[in-house]
Amino acid sequence: MDDKHHIHPPTKNRHKQWTANPSEQWAFALDHMDVGEWDLAISHCQRAIDILPTYYDAWLLMSGAHEAKGDLDAALDAAQRASEIAVGELSQAWNNLAALHVIREEYDEAITIDRVLSLVDPSRLPMTSYRMSVSYTALGDHEAGERWLREAIEHRPDLYDRALNEPLLRPHHDWLRQEEHLFTKRERTRE
Repeated sequence: MDDKHHIHPPTKNRHKQWTANPSEQWAFALDHMDVGEWDLAISHCQRAIDILPTYYDAWLLMSGAHEAKGDLDAALDAAQRASEIAVGELSQAWNNLAALHVIREEYDEAITIDRVLSLVDPSRLPMTSYRMSVSYTALGDHEAGERWLREAIEHRPDLYDRALNEPLLRPHHDWLRQEEHLFTKRERTRE
């Protein structure tokens, strides 16, 4: 059979081409940094970021290349983006860690992490407050548990129903039900 009539199966590449691999682009950028080729380093960092916009190492390396080149504004912008990505990733990791400590009934550890997390990423305050309510209540400090639960629901009224379904928050269910009108009123004013 001649080649013209022979059907070849499609070739599958196991690896992405170098142009589509952010780690390889970062490695190329690092090589250029080592020899002082700042523009080429920046170009490869930008390619890595185009492929994976949250690539922390590429943003950080790009910042260093801009700084070495003398473009401090661009260096600051890249460093700022790297720090935003780092905070976001750290925030998610700490959120997961605190939740796992609660599941494992390691309440003191969960409280410690949630206190730090609420400072590092204030957008997580409703959930950190909710978990601290669970943790303090489980440790027997119902007053602190109530205070944190009120704060959580104040910021996220949808946590009211969740709290009523949480067995660890049972000591708070009576006052929650008695004050339901306050929480549903807040929910309506937010809409």
